[in-house]
Amino acid sequence: MISLPVRARPGIQTPPTARFSLRGVLALNPGPWLWGQALLVAGSGAAVFLCGVWAAGLTAGLAAFVGSWNVMLEQRTPAAHRRRLTPVTGVALVLAAMAGFTLSAVHASPWAVIGTGAALTAGCYYLCLVLRAAPPGGFLYLLAYSLCGATPVTTGQLPALLGWAAAGAAAGWLIALAETLAVGRAAEHRAVARAYRSLAALIAATGSERAEAARHTAVTDLDAAWQTVRRGATEAMRRSGEWQRLADLCRYAATAVAAAGALPHTTGRTALDAWHAAASTTAQRLEQQARRGRGPAPDEGPDPDPPPASRHRTPTDATARLHRALADARRSFRTTAPAGHRPADCARYPSLRTALAAGVRRRSFAWRHATRAGGAVLAAGVLTHLSGLTEPGWAMIAAGSVLLASDGVGTVNRAVQRCLGTLVGLGATAAVLALRPAEAVVVLLAAALVGLAQPFLAKNSALAMVVLTPGVLPLSYSGSGPYLPLLDDRLLTTALGCAVAVLTVPALWRRPDAALLRARLATAVRALTAEASGPHAEYIRRRTVLTALQNTGNAFRQALADLRPSQAALALWPSFLALQELGFHLAARPLSTTERDSAARALHGLAEAAEHGTPPRSGDPLPADWATPDARDAFRRLRAALGDGLPLPADDRLVRGQLRGPEGHPLPHTPVTLIDPNGTQADVAYTDAHGRYALRPAGTGRHLLIATADGTTAPTAHAVRVPVPGG
Repeated sequence: MISLPVRARPGIQTPPTARFSLRGVLALNPGPWLWGQALLVAGSGAAVFLCGVWAAGLTAGLAAFVGSWNVMLEQRTPAAHRRRLTPVTGVALVLAAMAGFTLSAVHASPWAVIGTGAALTAGCYYLCLVLRAAPPGGFLYLLAYSLCGATPVTTGQLPALLGWAAAGAAAGWLIALAETLAVGRAAEHRAVARAYRSLAALIAATGSERAEAARHTAVTDLDAAWQTVRRGATEAMRRSGEWQRLADLCRYAATAVAAAGALPHTTGRTALDAWHAAASTTAQRLEQQARRGRGPAPDEGPDPDPPPASRHRTPTDATARLHRALADARRSFRTTAPAGHRPADCARYPSLRTALAAGVRRRSFAWRHATRAGGAVLAAGVLTHLSGLTEPGWAMIAAGSVLLASDGVGTVNRAVQRCLGTLVGLGATAAVLALRPAEAVVVLLAAALVGLAQPFLAKNSALAMVVLTPGVLPLSYSGSGPYLPLLDDRLLTTALGCAVAVLTVPALWRRPDAALLRARLATAVRALTAEASGPHAEYIRRRTVLTALQNTGNAFRQALADLRPSQAALALWPSFLALQELGFHLAARPLSTTERDSAARALHGLAEAAEHGTPPRSGDPLPADWATPDARDAFRRLRAALGDGLPLPADDRLVRGQLRGPEGHPLPHTPVTLIDPNGTQADVAYTDAHGRYALRPAGTGRHLLIATADGTTAPTAHAVRVPVPGG
């Protein structure tokens, strides 16, 4: 046992376990305020609604209005993708609306209405998840079904309503086409701009506690940008050469993100500020192109000199690679992009068959979430009907809205937001109904407010309900009699639907997912030494590593965002942090064949340990000249973290002990090195969560055990003698 008179190594970052709080309820989600899209939806919806009301009455206007909701969907996807997808979403909205109208016309029993709504919810939520549809996804179809199902119609009106709903969907498609012609390739440019904005944030977070979260955000936005560019890879765009420019910018961003994530903690602020400005400038130029929809932005002078931190470095240094990638991105705006063809690394979006097959796997989140949504909507409708309330559809809508959250804390936050927003919105609705507005005013107000609520849907559910409630609820008021019972029913059904949705939170608990997290860790470890070939081999390898880290991070954050995160996820979180840092260091520089083979041998044992839940072998090779010192440090921390909470291997040849500080407390995750009698390094490891270590000596005789608690004090040495076996 060794006692060190030094401070303990700084602890590993706290896992991102969410906790319900008032701050979480009131918080706004990050991202831009989409006022332009809101005005588009409001204007187009009002026009379609008023045309239907003027030509055939309020019911026809509602059918056309619901059909035109396809203009809301996939607004941040490439123009070519949106042109193909908008008619499909329009047909789905028409079918959902007609299902509601049909059940209303035949006076179906409440049980049939509730059961059909639950089945439609489960199916739409599932398809939208596996096809990666943008929010609000399946909820929009439940809303269309419920609104139309609450409208009294006759069977003779159904053909006309079908025609009006189809006309509304066609109008939404034409409006979407007009918008894509107006904004050009805005979606692709904005997606790549977001990747460079995240890169700037990652550079600014270097050396701070925000670095780990900034790495994950940067990788996520980079992957989203590449997916958007892939979907926009039409023949016309490739012939214009602009697609090649965006693809190159994505490759430069991948290199820069990997290098920024591998920057030393001691990087000077002058260099960080220069790189932050360069990344922000690239994002700003791309946003300017998105607004204009044509040609590259004008250049703003020559490239800046390399910052001091990148001078006199080797070509493989992270600072040099970051500076070169940002300079390449800047120069791409001054040169004409050559017309090119789609390279081998640009596979199209997953096919429908592949996406559906992935969604039905045993561990797939899609079918679990869809089943949970369908069950919650069914329970909300049944309880509302049994309690004597007149509008079970409102409770179903409330439950479906809350279930847009994919984790426990998010579900509780959205439920509270929905109730508070509805309460405030009912006050505004009462003020509107007290004025007894004309039907045309009600229609115009509904269309305008539904469109203007779009930015709030992405920001905060409470704000969305404050705007939506006075826009939608007056449509349900007949104009005669008191309106207070209508408001009371809306409040009660909303509270009931939200309560049912919260009660389904246990369906999200991931008790058996320790095996999944370990499998994700093992997959990411193996991806660190992935091989690639072709003209963009190094970029493909780098993107493979970053994507594996992103998938692993998503799995951990999903498991840790439940109300009661499992102990297995909490115990494995330090392993992911060390793996993420190691992955960025290996992705930041090219690996020779010798280095890749050496890394593969060193990582093989860690992948096996992560997958099977066994302690890593102490004798795994770790060449002294492998990668960089920071990468080797991350490797040791990963090996130590994978052994936390597991029994040390039973091997009499190992040098064991427990590292304690001057006050007697264990020192976790502290580097310990064993030096053999010849003065060479025999083994190195990190202590586990309890300060324990196990080192493999090179032979017998006197060895030197060196432990360092942090980088600010000298290491402490302790002599140990390894006896002859059996002696």
